[in-house]
Amino acid sequence: MISTGEEGKAGRMPHTLPAFLFFLCVSLFLSACSSTPRTPHGKPLMKDGRYASSYEAFVADPQYRFTRDIWYHDERIQQARTRNSRIVIHLNDQRGVLWVDGKPAMNFPVCTGKSAHETPRGKFSIIQKDADYRSRSYGSVFDASGLCVNSDATSSSRVPPGGKFIGAKMPLWMRIHGGIGLHVGTVYRDANSHGCIRVPVEACRILFDKCGLGTAVIVQE
Repeated sequence: MISTGEEGKAGRMPHTLPAFLFFLCVSLFLSACSSTPRTPHGKPLMKDGRYASSYEAFVADPQYRFTRDIWYHDERIQQARTRNSRIVIHLNDQRGVLWVDGKPAMNFPVCTGKSAHETPRGKFSIIQKDADYRSRSYGSVFDASGLCVNSDATSSSRVPPGGKFIGAKMPLWMRIHGGIGLHVGTVYRDANSHGCIRVPVEACRILFDKCGLGTAVIVQE
């Protein structure tokens, strides 16, 4: 009876041991995942401060031109100041890059001017900031009762008696040239603005907070 019992235990061991090893591996894996340092944006951070998905891999992705994803490097963003930063807008890719001390800190989608209102190319700098700016050129026309009668109006559009023109909201406005600037707006994956550079709110907030008057802005193909 004892021999049979020992044989029975031995017979079950091949089934029990793999199960034990499986749960041990899962436990170790979950422990490793939970201890992996992560940025405030939830991305895994490597020992050298880079994301496990490197910047090079991000821009080399076949969907780079079409993605709405934003690439962050939190440590570099924290180090960003007016004079050590520059913003580069790439018109062909409809992407923007915040560079800090010559290294990429954030890569984000943008929406620039359509063919009839192209965003000017060149080297500029931020010359005005206004968190609650409204356009003086584009907006909506309302009648005397407050009803919107033209949602795609310009400042020269006809206004009915007692009505008014109200400029479009351009939150976190950063003017770079004439009536052109960066601001929060709808970001399509093609050029579709009236000339300004629309930026997703989460990226625009970082730019507005970190970049001051004088920060360089380069607009190129």
